[in-house]
Amino acid sequence: MKFSYTHLPQQVRRDLRQIADFLVRQTIPKQDPRDRYTPSRIRHIILQGCFTEDHWTPDSTLRPTERAYSYNLMVIVSAHLCDILAPLERAVAALNQSGKVGFPVRLGFADTKGRIDRKLRNGYLAYDEIQARGTVIYSRGEISEDLFQLPERPPAATHLARAQGYYDHAFPLARLFLAGAWSYAGQDRGAAALMLNLAAAEAYEALMVVHILKYPPSRPLAALRELAESLHPELALIWTGRRAAKSFDRLARAFGEVRFRPDYAITAAELNLMFGPVEELHRSVAHICRLKFAALKAGSRARPDKDGLAIVRDALAPPKDRGLDKGEG
Repeated sequence: MKFSYTHLPQQVRRDLRQIADFLVRQTIPKQDPRDRYTPSRIRHIILQGCFTEDHWTPDSTLRPTERAYSYNLMVIVSAHLCDILAPLERAVAALNQSGKVGFPVRLGFADTKGRIDRKLRNGYLAYDEIQARGTVIYSRGEISEDLFQLPERPPAATHLARAQGYYDHAFPLARLFLAGAWSYAGQDRGAAALMLNLAAAEAYEALMVVHILKYPPSRPLAALRELAESLHPELALIWTGRRAAKSFDRLARAFGEVRFRPDYAITAAELNLMFGPVEELHRSVAHICRLKFAALKAGSRARPDKDGLAIVRDALAPPKDRGLDKGEG
């Protein structure tokens, strides 16, 4: 965590001071003196993204029309996130409409420290980059370099052995669920939809357990997807588009509806639309895990490079062998 931004261009330093002051002032709660409830307040504001890089200097000249630049913020509040989130979002919107800052302000994360620590332990590894690269622009109280409680990180060889063991259990199970969905597709479409849900959920769990070395808490499919995409955002491309998004919604609801709604029904066409993305998800997970294993074998504990479309294109290419069908990866 960085605690100084004096190396940044003058206009950026001026903007950051104004942003912090404005957000803090606009979100101070108006409390009834008779209310013993402790209101939520901003504790820390952390800058993330392009302006945290070391190559900026006070003499750097920035173009106001360059939309690639933005002030991406993480805001940590004291408690009761629901009370402060709406005022915080309104303050960010007002700041962007004021024309007083050179680049757009984006609220990337807003949460309490306790919830962030829990998310980190459960696999939201996007936060560890902020721990390493984030710049504190406001702090109400002390803050240390190790602000967040990161998950365990054993040596690469140990991680590899444990991750391979987890993967060899979780991914073949996902493949079995998918095979079951195919086998039931012509007999019982409800059962097939349920098994597709399990096939997708188990694939996401296989990805997460390889990286954090423990199974994430039992969660609905949508929550598992959010976990996995916080680690590898490119996975969201699988469900991009109106048809794919609708298919995911139906897939996510199948877990409860198939079991608890006697009137549950799904057409053959709707079921068929779910198979393709789940197959793509399996290929992507296997591909990303192969990259992770290769990195660990090379002695690196870093996550595989996220190369966006390229990693998805490689993952979705037809496999050169049929090992994947046997749960190999």
